[in-house]
Amino acid sequence: MIKRKVKRMKKNLVLTLAVGDVYKKISELTHPLFEEYAKRIDADFIVVDKSECSSPHWEKFTAIYNYLNKYERILYLDTDILIRKDCPDIFSIVPNNKLAIFNEMPFTNQREHSIRDACKEYNITLPKWNGKYYNTGVMVIARKFKQLFKKPEKEIFNFYEQGYLNVVIAKYIQDMEEDVIFELPYKYNRMTCMDKFTGEERFNSYIIHYAGYPSLEFVLSLIKKDIKKWEFDYPEYKYKKHILIDVQGGLGDQVSAEPPIRFLKEMIYPNDDVTVVTHWPRLFKHLNNLKIYSHSEFEFQPDTPYYHVLSLPGPETLMWMAISHLLSHSVDYIAMSLMKRILPNKDKTIKLKPYLSDINEVIEVLGIKNLNELVLVHAGRHWESKTFPKEWWQAVIDDLHKKGLKVCLIGQDEETRGTIDIKLRKGMLDTRNLLSLGGLIALISSAKVLISNDSAPIHIAGAFNNGIVLIPTCKHPDHILPYRHGAQSYRAKALYKKLMCYEYESSPTTVYGSSAHYVPDDFNKYLPDTELVIKEVLKLYEEI
Repeated sequence: MIKRKVKRMKKNLVLTLAVGDVYKKISELTHPLFEEYAKRIDADFIVVDKSECSSPHWEKFTAIYNYLNKYERILYLDTDILIRKDCPDIFSIVPNNKLAIFNEMPFTNQREHSIRDACKEYNITLPKWNGKYYNTGVMVIARKFKQLFKKPEKEIFNFYEQGYLNVVIAKYIQDMEEDVIFELPYKYNRMTCMDKFTGEERFNSYIIHYAGYPSLEFVLSLIKKDIKKWEFDYPEYKYKKHILIDVQGGLGDQVSAEPPIRFLKEMIYPNDDVTVVTHWPRLFKHLNNLKIYSHSEFEFQPDTPYYHVLSLPGPETLMWMAISHLLSHSVDYIAMSLMKRILPNKDKTIKLKPYLSDINEVIEVLGIKNLNELVLVHAGRHWESKTFPKEWWQAVIDDLHKKGLKVCLIGQDEETRGTIDIKLRKGMLDTRNLLSLGGLIALISSAKVLISNDSAPIHIAGAFNNGIVLIPTCKHPDHILPYRHGAQSYRAKALYKKLMCYEYESSPTTVYGSSAHYVPDDFNKYLPDTELVIKEVLKLYEEI
């Protein structure tokens, strides 16, 4: 039986099905909105409430096929759908000669299997399948596409009727050699699969489709809540996106994430909800317009769609396969990961804020107040290629000390990285393993010159104006030195004889990837002479 709600025949029809007790309960909530919408856009509204097919989803074909004899175009809607009061007239958006439907392929899994199975089940060949897979919950169908909806004799379950309809549409496009599809924006068929791609509340769409939820009973309860939500938010309907930035990597990588995160919040999502999860919340404390959590503290909020993005995608990801973190600047790599772009040079400067409590901590540890005469030395220990011989570092600090400079050792020992145990001379200062991260930031901000390998202190110094002497080995200095005042040359020197990075296998045809952990030859062939290091430190010391 077909129940009609028609007074006079119009050109367009809003059509839906409600078969079965649960769907009828859902229809009591959703169909009044359908009928109101149909009236507003000057269309008829018809509900099919009986089915003679193996599934009501196949009854959809029969209804569409028959009603296209009477109507020029049909807007078909599944019953588990809500339409917002301000939804535009979809018939005016879709061209008369197009079939409008949402391509869910980029946002769902295993749809290619559905196409393959449907081709076998219905003996259809698609040598030129365009890789698209359409959701049939919302469709605008012109009369010219009537034959696509002629129900097949075999009613085979394949994502309900979607597998069959998709191969029929693909075959039609292939045979006609024209693209007849108008791809509906997701805001006209908003499903749960869009959550992780947009971070956007479902309420920000015109049409919410509840396909993909665990059960119809759950959908029924959710629809009731969502109707009330829209009623409360009418007429502004203002909603924030939820951006979750998962900051990964070592301390240096997470320091380098500060400029991209700050740019993302200020320039791209200024009015949205941006949350940062990190191992070192202290790094982002100065960004008051963000929510900052440590990894152990953060909890996902229920019924909140997060656009969850990693600052440092690992070797298992497509990005790592396409772009080498080793062969790019950390700020650039992170910006590409977070925003698919690199920043203008002026926006790459790291910003960190030392607080009075941090400065007091340093003064308490060192027992001195005059910090701006210090030369900081970070004898970093990490990969073999970054762990210089102890004798080299010892010669550097001894020669600096002989020149009358106030040498201060910095660093924090961890399980896989830290500092080399070089011998302290009388008159030198030592803060190793004594400062918090805030204290280290304050000390670096106050000191005159920093000497280090490729390590976190180099990146921290990028937030301030002190001199930097970098000793690069396995990575090019252009991919390490921080940007200050729009350039990497500001009060910075990179010293080396030659770079190990040129001796690693890093061509794009490398099958197993490349490693920068090892030292290709004698370390002395790469490290600069200590006399040159002292000369450049003295030069920077006098300039600042």
